[in-house]
Amino acid sequence: MLRGILIFFALLGFLTSSALIFFLVTNAGNIGTLISVVTLIKTQGLYEPTPAQMISGAASGIVDSLNDPYSKYLDKDTWQELKIRLEAKFGGIGVYVLEEGKGRFKIISPIKGTPAYRAGIKNGDIILKINGESVQNMTQDEVVSLMRGDPGTQLLLTVYRESDGKEHEFKIIREIINVPSVEYEVLDTVHGIGYIALNQFHAGSAQEMAEAINDLAGERKCRGIILDLRYNGGGDFNAALEIASLFLDKGREIVRVKDGKGREEVYKSSGGNIDVPVVVLINEDTASAAEILAGALKDNQRAVLVGRTTFGKGLVQTVYPLRDGGALKLTTQKYFTPSGTDINEVGIHPDYEVEKGEKDKDKELDKALEIIKKQII
Repeated sequence: MLRGILIFFALLGFLTSSALIFFLVTNAGNIGTLISVVTLIKTQGLYEPTPAQMISGAASGIVDSLNDPYSKYLDKDTWQELKIRLEAKFGGIGVYVLEEGKGRFKIISPIKGTPAYRAGIKNGDIILKINGESVQNMTQDEVVSLMRGDPGTQLLLTVYRESDGKEHEFKIIREIINVPSVEYEVLDTVHGIGYIALNQFHAGSAQEMAEAINDLAGERKCRGIILDLRYNGGGDFNAALEIASLFLDKGREIVRVKDGKGREEVYKSSGGNIDVPVVVLINEDTASAAEILAGALKDNQRAVLVGRTTFGKGLVQTVYPLRDGGALKLTTQKYFTPSGTDINEVGIHPDYEVEKGEKDKDKELDKALEIIKKQII
């Protein structure tokens, strides 16, 4: 038995050494380049980074080589900010940020009552600078991290507003932001139509949604619900599954995901308790987890979609904490709607397309009301 163990470890050591030698031989040129760069920085550079900074930079560079805007190496501070955001309580100004393309970040849905809302920040404003620093070469996580901070501190935000073609600068004092993900009300008491706006997916979103549904469909006896997913940039994957289950019968498929090796996993509903008609509002800023929910309700014929084609982010990221206190946010899977549709960079098309209305006119909501009134028995 001892001899067998020794043989096993000897063979393991041989295979490991062989793999390392093969790697070094086949990548000799690239390794030589890396050594040269490090040597030149240490001997000729004006600035000398610490070993920790070089390792962090190398890790970031490796992830950037994937050319995936959603995969990022997160240093310790950025990872802490992301966790705070997912917990939905932080010091900030009260906006959601959506990355439209590299270096282009759009503000969506300033939260009512927050510093950003009071200062006059508007949906659709494009972020140009944060505290005088251009965001052009930043990641979305870096932008969000810079906008957060201790309550009482000032943020200088420069945006471009497409509606007037001008730059606007705002001085905003940060506050503690308690982020509700759900707002709801009864829109039409005569027909019994409830309205729920879901603006993001975080740890408490499913509970908030369940409470809204129970109040509208239970206490207030609503006979139809309009679910507003416009300007919802996504968030927690599991929250999307839990919320979809509130609307779907047990066993209904919500989403299927495939990893890089082709392995597939199917997520199904645990079963909800609401059976009233549902109309879902979507637009070009409906993304990620919001698209999972919209796709699940559409493909299961549980709801009709009204508005405009969604953003088209059909990728799932997994966050892996690292030993240095940072984390790796890595795209690990692609998701497909229950009908097998790949929506990445395509989006989900509405059942009823509605062009964007004029200022102070919500044509999408008007259309949703028209549709749901016909569905109420």
